[in-house]
Amino acid sequence: MIGAVYNTNISYTNTNIEETSEQLVSSIFSKILNQMNENPLFEEDRLIPKSNTEKWFNEMINAEYSKSIAKTSLKPLTQQIIDSFNKPQR
Repeated sequence: MIGAVYNTNISYTNTNIEETSEQLVSSIFSKILNQMNENPLFEEDRLIPKSNTEKWFNEMINAEYSKSIAKTSLKPLTQQIIDSFNKPQR
């Protein structure tokens, strides 16, 4: 029996709140882009249907695009998340 696969190279102690909030915003925006691409309104009339490889490639492009946009255009949202974590507890 093969057990679960874990990435042992991940160091959770070295991540800071800014990186974590960027990753959160990036993953949410990536899911939005992927769901948008699956919408019938955005699908093209294609003679040849999309292959799984093309779908995976588009998901990878969306993930990379969302990473870059989380660091630039969505920086105010990232900053709001950081501020909400840094607020003192009552």
